Amino acid sequence: MEEPLVSVITCAHNEEKYVGKCLASVRRALKGINGEIVFVADRCSDNTAEIAKRFNVEKLIIKTWKRWKNSYAESLQTGFLNSSGKYISIVDADIILPENFFKEMLPLIRGNIASVSARVETYPSTLLNRIIYAWEKTHEITPFGREPRGAARVIRREVLHEIGGFKDTSAPDTDLDIRLRKLGYRSIYMHKVFVWHIRENTLMKVVRGQLSSGDARYDLGVGFMKTLAHSVFRLRPLVICGWIIKKLKKD
Repeated sequence: MEEPLVSVITCAHNEEKYVGKCLASVRRALKGINGEIVFVADRCSDNTAEIAKRFNVEKLIIKTWKRWKNSYAESLQTGFLNSSGKYISIVDADIILPENFFKEMLPLIRGNIASVSARVETYPSTLLNRIIYAWEKTHEITPFGREPRGAARVIRREVLHEIGGFKDTSAPDTDLDIRLRKLGYRSIYMHKVFVWHIRENTLMKVVRGQLSSGDARYDLGVGFMKTLAHSVFRLRPLVICGWIIKKLKKD
């Protein structure tokens, strides 16, 4: 049997509200492409796994364990170890892909380019989502620009294997990019291909997300001044708070 060209890894913990829309978009994007969906249902207590079955995912992994500190990273590695495609695509369970996603992204992986990330935009479904959607436009005018994200990306399998797969960290996508650079590979951001992030945000989720980002930056060795600059220019004040809280805990 011919090995799939693309293995799409989708990890989910209680995502029944979003996962059907996500998988439907993945199926559309894989039309005409030899691909597989590796779905990791991480300790779900809702109907997430049952919804995945309806979409006939090629590999459904019911993950009942948590051996790593960071369960999402563990789920990604579990999916990777159970995949077989030449390319590995990470698609979060609350992401909707355009139909041309793989046709646009795959040709970009050549030479020393090992990973390509799409532009992620918040779907303006609620008032808070519309505010976040508008704020995301500022990424184009800040000194940092947009950075590659893990929510929708494609990675060359042989390179991912070369760096040892995913590691136990709270920011596996950023950690991946750092390790790729150390070996001379590039991870790029593709502005022309964008995906919708359909999760309905709440103020509590925004707060937790910023604090978690600061925590992750500390773990990845990002310094105080760079994190502070990120907080100021990206208008994310709680990121630096998360960094400081993590440092105080370590000290």
